[in-house]
Amino acid sequence: MEDTTAPIATLLYSILALPIAFMILYWTKVRKDRRRNETGEIEYKSLGHALTFFIIEGLALIGSLSILITAVSGIVRYLIYVYA
Repeated sequence: MEDTTAPIATLLYSILALPIAFMILYWTKVRKDRRRNETGEIEYKSLGHALTFFIIEGLALIGSLSILITAVSGIVRYLIYVYA
């Protein structure tokens, strides 16, 4: 099936998706750094708090990586379309 979107639109969406993915990654880094104590270890109040943190961080990382893969593939698709 042929893609009906304009190649420039695909490129623009892909470029706009990159900062979103990097913001998600930065958010998880800041969130993890807030949990560190003086010795550099991450502390949790309870097991439920730790599991919630791991689930949220895991979903954020998986989401940001999927956004990055989609954005890079859109940029590569544009380059192939224009220069091939």
